[in-house]
Amino acid sequence: MKLKDKVALITGGGRGIGKAIALAYAREGAKLAICARTEAEIDGTVNEIQRLNVQGNGWTCDVSLEESVKNFVGNVVKKFGRVDVLVNNAGVMTRPIPITELEIKKWDYTIAVNLRGPFLVTQSVLPIMMKQKSGSIVNVSSMVGRGAYANFIAYATSKWGLEGFTQTLAAEARSSGIRVNSVEPGYVATKLTGYSGSKPESVTDVFVYLASDEAKGVTGKMLSSSAWKSQIK
Repeated sequence: MKLKDKVALITGGGRGIGKAIALAYAREGAKLAICARTEAEIDGTVNEIQRLNVQGNGWTCDVSLEESVKNFVGNVVKKFGRVDVLVNNAGVMTRPIPITELEIKKWDYTIAVNLRGPFLVTQSVLPIMMKQKSGSIVNVSSMVGRGAYANFIAYATSKWGLEGFTQTLAAEARSSGIRVNSVEPGYVATKLTGYSGSKPESVTDVFVYLASDEAKGVTGKMLSSSAWKSQIK
C-alpha cells in the first residue's frame, strides 16, 4: 500500500490513462478525487474505485475554465481536506494537419486544455500543498512534446510548453517540499490514438512511483514510462 491515505487529484480521470492511474492509485490505498467533462465516465470510474473498498469521488470540470477549476478544487478540499498528489492528465488532440490548414479555434482549444488547464489546476492546488509543505505534481506529457513530428503543431506546442511548465514549477516549488515531474507514457491505446497502442494499465507504475514516498528526492525529471527506472538514477 504505497499510497495509503494519500489524497490524489486526477484530471481526465474518466477514461484512458487517467482512469488507469486512478485505479492503480486506489489499489495502493490512495483516496481519489477525479474530474472529467463527461459525468457518465466519471461515475463509471468512481464505481470501480469504490469496488476496491477505497474512497473515491468525482466531479465534472472543464480544466480550461477558471471558475470550473476553482469549483472542482474547492469541492475536493471540502471533501478530503488536503491534496497530496496532482496528476495533470486531461488533454485533447486534433487530427494531424498542416499548420496552413489548422483552424485557429482548434489551435486555441488545444492550448486551452493542454496548457492553460494544467496551469489553472496547479495554481489552485499549489497553495494547499504549500501549506502542507509536501506534495507531488505529475504532468502527463507526450513523445510529441519531446521531438519534432510534422502536422501536430498545436498538440506538440502544448506539450513542449508543458515540459517547460514542469521544469520551471519544479524549481519554484522545491523550497516548499513539493515535487514536480513529467511523464511521457508512450503510444497508449486511448481515444487520442484511436485506441491503438499499449494498454493504459501498462504505464501506471511510474505514476505510482512518483506519487509515493519512494520518490521523495525526485523532482524536475522528464521520465518515459518505458525507461523510468534508469532515468531516475
